Amino acid sequence: MNTNLSGGVSLRTRARRALTGYPILVAPPFIVLFLLTCAPLIHAVWVSLHDWNLVDPDGASYAGLSGYRETLADPYLWEAVGRTVYQVVGTVTLQLGIGLAVALLLYREFPGVRVLRSVYIIPMMMTPVVVGIVWKMLLHTDFGFINWALSTVGIGKLNWLGDSTLAMPTIIGVDVWLSTPFVVIILLAGLQSVPDEVSEAASVDGASYFQQMRFVILPMIRPMIVLAVLFRVMDSIKRFDTIFIMTGGGPGNSTETLDLHAFFTGFQIFEIGSGARIAMVMLVISVTISALLLRFVRSPYEV
Repeated sequence: MNTNLSGGVSLRTRARRALTGYPILVAPPFIVLFLLTCAPLIHAVWVSLHDWNLVDPDGASYAGLSGYRETLADPYLWEAVGRTVYQVVGTVTLQLGIGLAVALLLYREFPGVRVLRSVYIIPMMMTPVVVGIVWKMLLHTDFGFINWALSTVGIGKLNWLGDSTLAMPTIIGVDVWLSTPFVVIILLAGLQSVPDEVSEAASVDGASYFQQMRFVILPMIRPMIVLAVLFRVMDSIKRFDTIFIMTGGGPGNSTETLDLHAFFTGFQIFEIGSGARIAMVMLVISVTISALLLRFVRSPYEV
């Protein structure tokens, strides 16, 4: 046995013994993660390199990068990208602005604040499919509660989901209602982690409440803000359920975002290879945005 001068087991031996069980502990979750994540991704990449129509399941032919060149040259792809950018920017901007305002409100102590903090997360408890169904009923042109409420103040019926100019803003509004509480939770946690001494010191130096927020508090919770933006951007890019339930990508293709475009390509016209290539484009966009945002996630104390 390898021992040190005091007769005990050496540090090297203890480290070796401690590491011996690591492969046994790590292997099961790694295998599960690989099977659930990596294996489907590898298969999707393989499918994207082939021209494959599900009408003829045995007729897949290798296309290689030429298939990607054809997909990237498709104007419908870039129209879907433009609609996705519109949806993501609109959704995340509103969620961040409203979420920050609500977080600053709930950060303050006043009677009933604990109840409000609990009530405000109710939308997060609903699944997006249920949210889509409920809001589709509320926004019904003839029988929906929203148009009825507007009619009581003299506003005529609006075709929220059937008008190409209103459909996407309506989708954005529903997503803001659904997911803003998530942003509030992250930002509120960041605000509550700021030491009280920081605000007290700024107050002693003569800073107003808004100056404290602008120059002291918000810079300190910058990593939380970036993380909230990162999570919401990733979720908005792949937002499928509520859009599919509420509009199905319509009217026309005014709400057909990139993920719906991939779905329709793969499972309506059965060009599964082209659909996989569109999904790979969406993956590259998501990874690129994530990498750019993660560069801003660092300690607020770093220079």
